[in-house]
Amino acid sequence: MQRRSSQYYHDTNGVPLEDGRTHHVGVAKGEVANRIVLVGSSSRAVTLCSLLDGAPQFSIKSHRGFETYTGTFQGTPVSIITTGMGGPMMDFAVRELRHVVDGDLVMVRLGSCGGLSPEAVPGAVVANTPGSVRIARNFDATFEDESDANYVISQRRAAPDVALAQRLAAELARDCDVVYGLNASADSFYDAQGRVDANFRDCNGNVLERLRARGVASVEMESCYLLHLAAHGTRIRAATCAIVAANRGTGAVVEKDAFEAVEARAGRAVLRTVAALPADVPPPPPAPRETGAELGSALRAMQIRLGMRPEGATEADRKRFEDEDLDRPYGR
Repeated sequence: MQRRSSQYYHDTNGVPLEDGRTHHVGVAKGEVANRIVLVGSSSRAVTLCSLLDGAPQFSIKSHRGFETYTGTFQGTPVSIITTGMGGPMMDFAVRELRHVVDGDLVMVRLGSCGGLSPEAVPGAVVANTPGSVRIARNFDATFEDESDANYVISQRRAAPDVALAQRLAAELARDCDVVYGLNASADSFYDAQGRVDANFRDCNGNVLERLRARGVASVEMESCYLLHLAAHGTRIRAATCAIVAANRGTGAVVEKDAFEAVEARAGRAVLRTVAALPADVPPPPPAPRETGAELGSALRAMQIRLGMRPEGATEADRKRFEDEDLDRPYGR
């Protein structure tokens, strides 16, 4: 009989493990499939588990709030995992799952969100085909007025895997009212999403307008973290979508029964997506070799973006590069 370790965990400078299980998600090698559906809530996980071929063959609830269910959908092994709320929880999930699963990973998030565009009505599903930006409270701001400095919106968007995102959008469109749009992941449910609380000086009255000006259709708290980590991780393909619970412009809120019905239809679409798509991640194409002229042009562009003024640079050049940066994706 193997003796249980008396240490709190091992490998404090890597991925901490307790007797072979990750410290937060609580899973070990062989317990998680290569195709993963990530959800925020336990009830959504239960709904998706009811769509599997049968009862999950493996399940575990960690002491940190994560739940993992592994079974099959249409004969293909899949795992349904709850991540809770916010970026740090998503970070735990993606990193620890990558640590215990060998080979390629396919990850799709089915979440809930607030709609910002007029089309993102309650009960619709926003497929984040363009990806997601991030918005966060700026701790260096003074919060003395409604300054843009109070909340930082990332200039670049985290992009999904293109083939996976397109397949997801097509599957969702079979059964759901789908909106295709950019998402914003906030570091809070309250201030960075423009909610007003008289007990705090948040100075966030312009947050939603700024997000709409960037073309954001939905706002939640997790998707950008998943897409960013996947783009900078090893052999991870990721895409995200979310059900609109309320439209922040009109104030309309979905009925509970209607939300649960959409949850089941969208859940089936997500499961079809991960089950049908090959898990193999093709190797990235070799980077093209740049000529001396191209390198010089790239250096000049970088100097302009950094506020320098190389010979011949104009204010129009600076503005053009600034606009390009706002829509330049990470990774893919």
